[in-house]
Amino acid sequence: MSLLKSFRLFTLLLVLAVPSSRGEQPIFNEMPRWDGGWGFQFIQEYRHERDLLSGNTVVGPGFSEDIHLLHLEGVYTWDKSIRLTFKLPYVLDARRELLGIGGSKFVQHDEGFGDATVALPLKRYFNLDGRSGSWTLAPQLGIPFARDDAYAVYDHQWGNGLSLGYETETYRFKFGVGATGWVFYGDDEAELTGNIEVGYNLRGLGSNGHIKWSNRFHYEDDGAFTISTGPVLYWRFTDTIHGQIDWLHDLSDRQGLLDHGNGNAVRVGVGFVF
Repeated sequence: MSLLKSFRLFTLLLVLAVPSSRGEQPIFNEMPRWDGGWGFQFIQEYRHERDLLSGNTVVGPGFSEDIHLLHLEGVYTWDKSIRLTFKLPYVLDARRELLGIGGSKFVQHDEGFGDATVALPLKRYFNLDGRSGSWTLAPQLGIPFARDDAYAVYDHQWGNGLSLGYETETYRFKFGVGATGWVFYGDDEAELTGNIEVGYNLRGLGSNGHIKWSNRFHYEDDGAFTISTGPVLYWRFTDTIHGQIDWLHDLSDRQGLLDHGNGNAVRVGVGFVF
């Protein structure tokens, strides 16, 4: 990647500073927060993109892409300010429809392991009068599983990422903002993803949980840019068992190259903390 592209990505990361789903760390960006704590989570993700786009133009209406993923993610906490996380996605089934000769439709499939991610989230917590929170800096390493497919959901390239984040909450309210930038050691585009989340803590219902509204973006340096929005519900069933479900809808979608867009995504997960 050129020096100019690297500078553009770094500038965007500093200016937008808005956590992403790719930057979110187990367990649902909540636990554990004590020395020696560890946990793991399973997340089922289903994405449906309904159109084939070139820029903002729909060139293949109804030419869809459907992706079903299983995420296995884990975390270990040496100190509440230092953690190690690991993520490994598996493509259960992926199917996309493309334009063929004369406007005909042909279908491609993908299945198998995606790229693993190892991260070292570094947290700085603070407590104020009626409000607490944290700052996060998380360097990340993307590890490819070598494959040579015509259609692959994941990049299958080595990459380096960096996440910046800020979270704060009162007894009732939560707020989070952050960004994750990636550069890859191949021909894949650099990426910047992030979100802004505003939430409400659900208290007095026999357990702890919260509901948030998430606004997310995804940018690639070929000009692709997607803005998505939707609700997130997190619930702590017990001190050990945690769950989360979220739904995102694309408000705006632009593809720098021919790709699918205008879709929705649903994620349902369960996590275990020890």
